[in-house]
Amino acid sequence: MRKKLFQVTALCCTMTFTACGGNSSNAADASASQTDTTTTAVTTSSSLPTGTFEGTLPCADCEGIQTQLVLHADSTYDLRSQYLGEKDGVFETSGVYHQKADKLIELVTPSSGEKTYYKVLDGSSIMLSDSLGTENQGELAPHYVLKKK
Repeated sequence: MRKKLFQVTALCCTMTFTACGGNSSNAADASASQTDTTTTAVTTSSSLPTGTFEGTLPCADCEGIQTQLVLHADSTYDLRSQYLGEKDGVFETSGVYHQKADKLIELVTPSSGEKTYYKVLDGSSIMLSDSLGTENQGELAPHYVLKKK
């Protein structure tokens, strides 16, 4: 139940993020998203960011989602999400990540095939993004940033 809630929340955040931030059409975004996974070349692991990134992401029905994302040098990741104020609100996933485009990271959960995207803002921060790397420009934009620890 909580895993489904996490997936739905992540999807809603991504949809809200896309609706608030970009100038491109939704049809173009959907089409590009579908072809993006098959046509974009994956860069070598030497150019991938590594380290621990932390922050609290917005949550529609809780106080926030305390998030810790560890990107390992071997292109694997560990993600810990804690829904603040929720009983049994801790979720942990692991998987692989790839750099899809300039400054765009794709996290893949092998068990479900679910993909999550982060845009590298600079050497010390990444932002939850859509599959095109669109940065949120709305008032909540700073709340989608994870800082390197």
